[in-house]
Parts: sequence; structure tokens; C-alpha cells
Amino acid sequence: MKITTLIENDLAHGVNNLEPEFGLSLYIESDRKNILFDTGKSGRFIDNAKSLGIDIKTIDTVVVSHAHFDHTGGLKRFLKENKLAKVYISEHVKSDYFYRPVSFLKKYIGIDKEILEDNMDRFVFVNENVNLQQGVDIITDIQHNYKMPSDSKNLYKKNNSVFEQDNFNHELMLTIEETGKLFVFTGCSHNGILNMVDTVKLKNPDREIIVIGGFHMFNPITKGMSEKKQDVIDIASIFENDSDISKIITGHCTGKKAFKVLSSVLDKKLEVMNTGSVFNF
Repeated sequence: MKITTLIENDLAHGVNNLEPEFGLSLYIESDRKNILFDTGKSGRFIDNAKSLGIDIKTIDTVVVSHAHFDHTGGLKRFLKENKLAKVYISEHVKSDYFYRPVSFLKKYIGIDKEILEDNMDRFVFVNENVNLQQGVDIITDIQHNYKMPSDSKNLYKKNNSVFEQDNFNHELMLTIEETGKLFVFTGCSHNGILNMVDTVKLKNPDREIIVIGGFHMFNPITKGMSEKKQDVIDIASIFENDSDISKIITGHCTGKKAFKVLSSVLDKKLEVMNTGSVFNF
């Protein structure tokens, strides 16, 4: 398994020939498939891929974690350059999603609907768990045994002109089983990273798990943590004490301050992903 970070908020140390942006895109080379997981907020990940010697045309599967623009924005350019890959995405991305920290302020943060309308033949809309092939699965039925991230209260969807809090049924996970390990990919973990990992563990008891993705602990207004420090410590402690979880790789919406808190507990069990970061397993 080789995971290359094509887009993340910041550049990896020592990398100077790539361009970051607020978003996430990972290129996953497994024994079974070449998978693109999320596409950032623009087509910039494609430029980075070319600089890294990655041929976008060889990607055979795209998995989109959820509807937000910083994970779907690069689809338009990708679909023009890659003519073969199917895009697996939740059926619920067709709703309208907004960031609404106060009642009089709202920002549309959902997918560009024109991308869907112009490329319907390329999308596979899912609303239940999907087995792509042996050892490669999309998980949609996320359990909720832990509380949701605090900033969830600011995220809404609009139904028939009525705003209601987002229930994040448009979010999914990708899991890949390889070399005796189970790799769990999340986009922003809007359902809560503990809930998402717990969902996987319930289906796969006593398995070595590697978690890769954002944990949604960043407040875009204050630029600080959206979670209480003790809550972040508690999450880190649960992961630290879980012998099944051997590695955690995070970035993007986790935020630098929350990463620092997580790192104080998890130490070498935790790694950061930035634009250009490569992880080999």
C-alpha cells in the first residue's frame, strides 16, 4: 500500500514543487486498485500528481467521502482528464449544504451541481455499504456510540427552503484490507472519528487498523480548535489505549492546534499528512 497526499492545507517538509490548498485528496496504490480518495476544492491536485509522476488517467476508481466543496471541487477537471474511472459518492450529495454559524450568515459548501448534471454516467450513487471487490469496501452505515463533533451544530442542509442541521448521511468511509492490515480512510469525520472507527471495529474485531483522514477539530472562524482540549485528549487516549490501532495519519480539518494536543498523547502512533506526504506500508 502506498498513499500519496496530492492535496492538503500545507506543504510537507522539504517539498517545494507542489501547491497546497484547503482540502484533501489522496492517491492510493493498493494491490487491487488505483484509487483517488477525494479531490480537494479545485483541480490543483492534478498538477501536483503530474509533478509527482502520477498519471491521473490510470486511476480506475474515485471515492468521495462527502458532499463538501473542499473534497468535491476537483471532480470537474478530473472527469475531463480521466475518461474511465467511476466516481462512488453518496446519494445524499444531491442535497444543498451550508455552513451557518449564525442565522443571518450562510455559505453554500456543497458540491457544484453542474458536475453531477454534466457527468451522470460517471457517478455511482450509493446509500448502503458497497463491496467494490474483495477487501475494498465503502461504508455508509456509521454507528453513533460517541458524541458528534462540536462544530456539527454550524453545518446545515436545506430541504424545501427549510434549514435543518446536517445529519451527515452524505458521509462515507473507504476501507481496504491489505497485508493483514485494515486501512480506514475518512474525509472529515463529520460523524465523529470515534464513531467511524468504532463502526469498522464492530465489523472487523481483532484486526490491526490504520486510520487516515481528517478529524474535524478545526474552527474556520477562530482558526483554533472547535473541540474542547479535554475532549481531544480523551479521543487521543482512547486511540492510544486501543491496541488494534497501530497508526493514525491525520491533517486537513483536524487543524494544527488539535494535532499538537493529539500528538502529546499519541506520540509516535500519530503522523501528519501534508501535500506531498507519502506513506508506504
